[in-house]
Amino acid sequence: MYITFTHNDLVRYLYGEMDNNEAIMLKKTLRFDDDLNASYINLKKTINSIDSLVYKTNSSEFTIAKIKSFARGYSSTSSKVINTIDLILN
Repeated sequence: MYITFTHNDLVRYLYGEMDNNEAIMLKKTLRFDDDLNASYINLKKTINSIDSLVYKTNSSEFTIAKIKSFARGYSSTSSKVINTIDLILN
């Protein structure tokens, strides 16, 4: 069975929000899909850059935690329409 992974799936993987079986399938796909692997590397660099910027700003820990909590409040599901993602408030 062939599964298409999206950028949103990569973000879920990077933040540890994927179940174990899905994460294993993504890891296998990353080995063979050069475009997806390049996107993964770019997203990982971006997330690391954002995380390092957080420590350079004067934002309070409380504010940062609230923003991250709000972002985690959304999940996505595959849409029945190809190439779209439906965001769902948890």
